Order: sequence, then structure tokens, then C-alpha cells
Amino acid sequence: MGSGGDFEDIVLNDLKPYYHVPGAIHSEGITFVKETSTLLWVDIFKGQVHKVEDIEHPESSHSFFAVTRTNYGKNSSIEYPPNPDDLKESVGCIFPIWSESFEDEIKQVLFGSKFGVGRLDFATGEWEYLILYSECPDLSTDRAYKLRSNDGNVSPDGKYIYVGLMSDFPFELEPIGCLLRIDLLAQEIELVWNCLLIPNAIHWDESDEKTMYVTDSLNFTIWKCPGGDLLKREELIDVKNSNNQSFESPEPDGSAIWFSKDGNHSGYLFVTVWSTCKVQMFDLVHGKLLKEFILPKQTPRVSCCCFVGKDLFVTTANAKVSDPARINSDKNGGCIYRIPNALDRDVPLESTKRQPLY
Repeated sequence: MGSGGDFEDIVLNDLKPYYHVPGAIHSEGITFVKETSTLLWVDIFKGQVHKVEDIEHPESSHSFFAVTRTNYGKNSSIEYPPNPDDLKESVGCIFPIWSESFEDEIKQVLFGSKFGVGRLDFATGEWEYLILYSECPDLSTDRAYKLRSNDGNVSPDGKYIYVGLMSDFPFELEPIGCLLRIDLLAQEIELVWNCLLIPNAIHWDESDEKTMYVTDSLNFTIWKCPGGDLLKREELIDVKNSNNQSFESPEPDGSAIWFSKDGNHSGYLFVTVWSTCKVQMFDLVHGKLLKEFILPKQTPRVSCCCFVGKDLFVTTANAKVSDPARINSDKNGGCIYRIPNALDRDVPLESTKRQPLY
């Protein structure tokens, strides 16, 4: 591995799925909300938002809501965008909304969808767009139409939502993807990183809340952006180099970030590596590979992860994820795994994302 003598390989061949939604295609964007102990994730292809309200009993507390044209809010202030090819809605990332008035329940979420950032109301099952990507001055309507939301996150101050866009499923994958910064209060969208293939996970350094880490999947790179300046990015992690034995395209996908609270500001990035069955742990100082968790071989398409305390929850995708007919013959892909004690210390519960302002 070229990682030194302290590298640790943890093989989890006998690990059973934590939960599996029948017919799941591409589970992604897994997120934890500590105030309500709620686990949320999406199925990109099916345009679904999933919610588990009792983590220890997912079978009895799971529900999901589909984002479609038919349940678009009739009283929305934004008319549903023109869709001449009748492209399907998809959900790439999720931004939970919580307030004390909700008591112990997540009642609404924001999410990145096909044409923009939307809001879903769990009580009514209706949703609406709050802003459309086509409103970005540097993104033509034709180009925006060919894109869809992938991963995203909320800035530490809650002011901005960052969403990465990539080519939508019916279109050829091209470097027309981008990273957008969205201010919902001001109703402004800015293109901050252009000409990407697959922009992915976004995080901030806890020590200064400005330094950003951005995943560039098909360049196999985790970029570090000191001070949040995306134009002065520097390569931190070469994921392909950390998987150079037998994987042709080990793409870094969704990830989880964790920082020590002991005052030394040590931080770690846990990266799901598409097509490898792996979650790899890197330090954020030198980008050094420290540890990898190898999941059962029948689910190579690991896609995202998040912490609930010291346990790591990992989403996966179906082997038929690229099949236009969506024939679901893979009975394992799309499930969620729970890796116990992925952090080797007791840690407090923390939410995956900040509360967005809107």
C-alpha cells in the first residue's frame, strides 16, 4: 500500500447488511441527525428520500417518499421546469431541517434534485423547488438540462449550500459538471468550479471552518482548498495510488469526516471507494492511508458513509445501476452496512451536516 508500517487492513467478509430496501438501486447520501436520532439517505435512480427514526429497529421505523412530477406542490411559487424529454427526477443529496418546534421528528428536508434544490414535506408527501440551477448566470439552460445533482454539503455558517452537478443518466458523461454555491436566503447561485466529470463529497476543516476538502471522483483525487479558495486547490489524496493492486477504476465516492476533540486538531477522512468494496481512512495532514475496511465482496459499489457515534453506516449501489432497464437481479446491492466501532474510541453523537439557512 505504500502507507508505512502502521497501516491496518480490516476484513469484514461476514458483515451482514444493516438494512436492505427491496429493489434498491443506488443508495447514497446517508446522513445522521443527532437531535432526532434519525438516519436519512436517498436512492438516486428512484428519486427517493428514505428515513429511519429508530436506528436500532430500522424494519419498523423506515419510511420513504418519492420525488416525482405527480406529487409536485400545487401551490409552489416555482412552476415545475419544462421537461420535453420527460427525464425522471433524481435525488443526489439531502440537507435535513430541524427545529425545536418539530420535537423529536424530522418533518422536512432540503435536497438536490434534477433541476435544482427542493424541499420535501414528509407530512403531506409533497415537494417543491426552492431554486433552479438554470438561474445560475454561468450555466446555460441547455447545459443545466443535461445535469443532475450529485453530492453536496452545507457551509459551517449555514449560509451556503454547495451542490456538485454531473451529467444526467440519459446523456453521455462529459466534463460539463460543476460545483455550485447556493444562497437560498438571497436566492443566488454561483458557479465556483467548472468542467468537472463527477464532483463528489465536500467537507470543511473543523480547525478553521474555512479549509475545504472536495472529491473529484474520476480524477481519483481528494483536493484540499486552503481558506476555502477553490482556485488554489492542492492534491491531498491520490485514491488510485492507494488502490493500485487490482482495481482499474477505484473512484472516491461519498465520505465522512471526523476530527479529534482532544485539542490536537487531528482529522480523518473515511472515503468509500466505488468498485472496490472498501472504505479507506486517510489522515488530513499528509493524506496518508491509515486503515481500510473491506466489506463483503458481493457489494463492491460502496457509495457513501456517515458516522453515528463510533459506528460507520455505509450505503451501496446495485450491480445493475447502469442498466437503462433497471432490472434488479442483484439482491445485495443497494443495502446499507453498519461497521461497528469504526472509530476506536467513544465519541459523542454528532449530526452529519449543519442546518441550512433559508
